[in-house]
Amino acid sequence: MKRIVLITCVFCCHLFGWAQNNIVKGQVNDSLNNPVPLVHVMIYKANTFVFGAVTDFDGRFTMENLTYGSYALKIEAIGYTDFVKKFTHQDGPLDFGILQLSSTSIELDEVELVGRKKLQERRANSLVINVEQNIASAGGSVLDLLGNMAGVSVNQQNGTLSLNGKGQIAIMVDGKPSRVDGQALISLLKSMPTSDTQKLEVFNNPPAKYEAAGSGGMINIITKSKNSNLQGGTVSLNAGYGRGEKTGGSSSFHYQYGKVGLFGSYSFSRNRSPEEWGLEGEFDAPMSQKTVRTNSFRKPVIISHNYTFGIDYALLKNTEIGGVFSGYSSKWEMVAADMVIRDINTDQIEMLAIETNEVNHWKHSSGNFHIVHSYGELHQLAFNYDHLYYNDDNPSNYKINGQGEANFVDIQKTTPITFNVYSLDYQGKFSKSIRAEVGFKTTSSNFQNDILVTNTVGDVAIPDNDLSNSTQMSEKINAVYSSLQFHFGEKTSLTTGLRYENTENTLYRGEEANPTNGRYGNLFPSAALTYQINEAHRIKINYGKRINRPTFNHLAPFVIFLGPDALYSGNANLQPAFVNKYSVEWGWLGNYISFEYQNEKDAIAEFQPRLSTNGQQYIFKAENLDLRNIVSASLGIPFQITQWWQAENNLTYLYETLETRFDEANFKRSKGNFRATTSQQFSLSENTKLEVSGYYQSPTLFGISTFGARGAVNIGVQHRFGKKHGALKLSFANVFASNNWKIITNTTQPFISTLETYFPESRIVTLTYTKDFGGNKKRQKYKGNSADEEKRRVQ
Repeated sequence: MKRIVLITCVFCCHLFGWAQNNIVKGQVNDSLNNPVPLVHVMIYKANTFVFGAVTDFDGRFTMENLTYGSYALKIEAIGYTDFVKKFTHQDGPLDFGILQLSSTSIELDEVELVGRKKLQERRANSLVINVEQNIASAGGSVLDLLGNMAGVSVNQQNGTLSLNGKGQIAIMVDGKPSRVDGQALISLLKSMPTSDTQKLEVFNNPPAKYEAAGSGGMINIITKSKNSNLQGGTVSLNAGYGRGEKTGGSSSFHYQYGKVGLFGSYSFSRNRSPEEWGLEGEFDAPMSQKTVRTNSFRKPVIISHNYTFGIDYALLKNTEIGGVFSGYSSKWEMVAADMVIRDINTDQIEMLAIETNEVNHWKHSSGNFHIVHSYGELHQLAFNYDHLYYNDDNPSNYKINGQGEANFVDIQKTTPITFNVYSLDYQGKFSKSIRAEVGFKTTSSNFQNDILVTNTVGDVAIPDNDLSNSTQMSEKINAVYSSLQFHFGEKTSLTTGLRYENTENTLYRGEEANPTNGRYGNLFPSAALTYQINEAHRIKINYGKRINRPTFNHLAPFVIFLGPDALYSGNANLQPAFVNKYSVEWGWLGNYISFEYQNEKDAIAEFQPRLSTNGQQYIFKAENLDLRNIVSASLGIPFQITQWWQAENNLTYLYETLETRFDEANFKRSKGNFRATTSQQFSLSENTKLEVSGYYQSPTLFGISTFGARGAVNIGVQHRFGKKHGALKLSFANVFASNNWKIITNTTQPFISTLETYFPESRIVTLTYTKDFGGNKKRQKYKGNSADEEKRRVQ
């Protein structure tokens, strides 16, 4: 209770100091006096970034809470020369009036400003996290970054991500939703270094143009190679150690020569990361009364390669064609020593030693072709075709040494997956107050999962027909969407969206004569209303319907053993879950408070334990829950204590209830929990900064189980060696070794008693050097492709 009161005081003590507001506003036009939308307007003080905004579709911008002092205003827009204006601000509002930009063909004197953006920026429909400003996560992967900064809970065991406990999230890469999921998602995010990541954009209610998957919302990972407006690139090298060594490097480039634009990136990492898994289970079945304790000491080595290469060509004045080739290879190789202790009827103890060898090698390659045609400045039509291929080679073997004869279990598993995706998208502005987007997309996929399990006792090898199987699934998803944005005067805007998705799939399991067929079509409406109460206060109301489809990882009947008494498996009987979300948010002076209600039918709960039919094993697999309701409140308070101390703080309280019938018993559970995140950055000198960041998550519901409290504290120091000599970052992650799992299940009807634990590597020290090169302006190119969202459901 004291901890809750203390955190609440820290978050709330700054609410009362911002009752007054100093507004800065203006209008950005081009040389023909036309408004310039979606350009960045920034204010600096003593070469330090203070505030930033993006102009709306009428070229207007507004910034709040500017105190007395001398500043410089800078405007950056593609195709225009940077605009810089120095000014002194006193109390009261400041209107710059019309600020006119010149094209890049006119050379103007430029004032160089080396500033630092805020770590987080609140936008109309998203929260932007500027990764480049984060120090404590340097040298790590995007997977580490999501867990530390964005409120994302990462379940390494089954490859799922959830946002602030509100359900699964969809991942975008460079503006397009990605269909990577399961272990393929984990492999991808581990192969992406933070050094090649520019920022994260967190959407709670994504627009209708994006796939409706993900009840928790969507996160857009924006990389440097595909989103830089400069010719040049970045190189980065890192090395670190926790309980195992880590090395890595990345590079990206972007180059424009006449009508041809080239961009690409490559990253490599090798990470030896010892970890410990544990399971305690109690059995009380007629044929099995025992207590089992299993500890698995694992020494995985992960070697990752991630690459992208793209080309754009200006075919005509308003037409651009291009292609992107990308892929990754992530090989996870592990040797583990497991110790199993069985207490049978309290008077007999049996000990088993298990030697485990496992390889999980995900390989992916994809090709994209796109053509984009613009009709003047207000309309655009884009066509995309994508082909994606995945393959997972996942062999493993277990040598079980007990009191009797040794037993050897061998598992061979291969999973090839193929996608073909076509899409056509239109966007345009019909008047000063109306903007529209319309699109169509069709996706076809083929998935195959082959497992062969063999038990060898002595010299005799016996195939296990119960666990061996072959699964094939073909799926087709057709989607059409439309979205309209209206502006009612200067204070009110409304965005409405409607998306229809029709899904057909056929699942073949082993020798079954009749396949399982699924066909469903659903409408997914969305709406967002924004009202600017005055220059300081804004209110937003949102509604959206989403879907959580079972991923291939959920459906595939894979088998992972944690000793002979427990195994993890897929569930081919899972159904999709449908979610309705309602939220209201009040924003003032850079702060926000939001309230949300979420109703989910057939919610998918990860790896729920149940006893096998013979009572000899616990089987963990995903299950559908009948109903899940969540009420939550979030508070965000960024503030600058002094010129050298800047803080970002976020607090979320969530109350969850669920109802379901599980294993012939009725469950009704409810629980409240909170998550607090903070980042404190200190400017030690003009070129040296210190960051202390961390989070704390209280215990949460996990289906019929409870996920224990967890948290982490990270420290980082950065020093810049001037503009031409790069920057050095030293990070210290998970300082107190507190980012651990504890999942507890304790029910009597049915009798299930388990404790799962996971202790990842902690106290990891990493040194990262990053250097930018080049820096000339280049023409903006078409970014992304339509099929990244097809990657989201890959196992």
